[in-house]
Amino acid sequence: MTIVVTGGRGFLGRNVVRRLLKAGHEVRPVGSKDYDLTEQHGVRALYAELRPRVVVHCAAAVGGIGANVDNPGRFLYENALMGLMLLEEGRLAGIDKLVMISTSCAYPQDAPLPLREEDLWEGPPTGATGPYGIAKRMLHDACLNYARQYGTNSTVLLLANLYGPEDNFGAGSHVIPAIIRRYIDAKRSNAPSVTNWGSGHATREFLHVDDAARAVALAVATRTGPEPINIGTGQAVAIREIAEAVQTAVGYGGDVRWDTTKPDGQPARYFDTTRASQRLGFTSAVPLEKGLVETVQWFREKGQHLVSS
Repeated sequence: MTIVVTGGRGFLGRNVVRRLLKAGHEVRPVGSKDYDLTEQHGVRALYAELRPRVVVHCAAAVGGIGANVDNPGRFLYENALMGLMLLEEGRLAGIDKLVMISTSCAYPQDAPLPLREEDLWEGPPTGATGPYGIAKRMLHDACLNYARQYGTNSTVLLLANLYGPEDNFGAGSHVIPAIIRRYIDAKRSNAPSVTNWGSGHATREFLHVDDAARAVALAVATRTGPEPINIGTGQAVAIREIAEAVQTAVGYGGDVRWDTTKPDGQPARYFDTTRASQRLGFTSAVPLEKGLVETVQWFREKGQHLVSS
């Protein structure tokens, strides 16, 4: 069975490709240089030339907070367009399944915790990532309505914040790679102190990329229905705890300061993962401390040459 993974050379996509190859599938990773998924002719060419039975849609127009602030229209347009055309042209091509990767940004900003799938439509996504979240939510609705009208087989996975080896450690990186690089740079330069943003009391949910790839592989093999499914650990961890674990893994002995003039963001964000357990048989397996040590080790051995000091 041929499986196409869009965004197949990105952080999540590479891990999904490896997982599916290990399971014995024929896998075709594609990127923007292969097919322009924002153009109908590009999507049609993908289906005509590769003839996949399953498509895993990991590709996204995405970035950090600054990129979201600068590109709200583009992020909404391109993400909605890619997903809708893969769904429609896939239906016309007769594919067996589409696995759509989504995000917690699709939830309303004031949704009750833990975040439950049935609360997705209780209010609009807001803040800097609101347009990106609106595009993803549009795709949730599209999968539901295509199942209703055409019987389309799809699974929508909302992923917690990913981390792990091969993550982006450059400018605009997310919380964990940014903290790891900060402490490694400080140790290497014998800096007397490290300064982290905010108070460190805000909590987030972090999922190892290996766990995320395993969830995607389960979704490929399982008919779940089109309703969105949260994929995470179901546990919130304070940013301060992350920083302390990274400091230990790096072996940095200097002072640690917290710049409370910088924003914490939302105080808490984490999933209810009951549906993932019930429909996919998925629970996370990589403990956070182990995953952080592994990620620190990878960056020391292989990642530092990929970013400027």
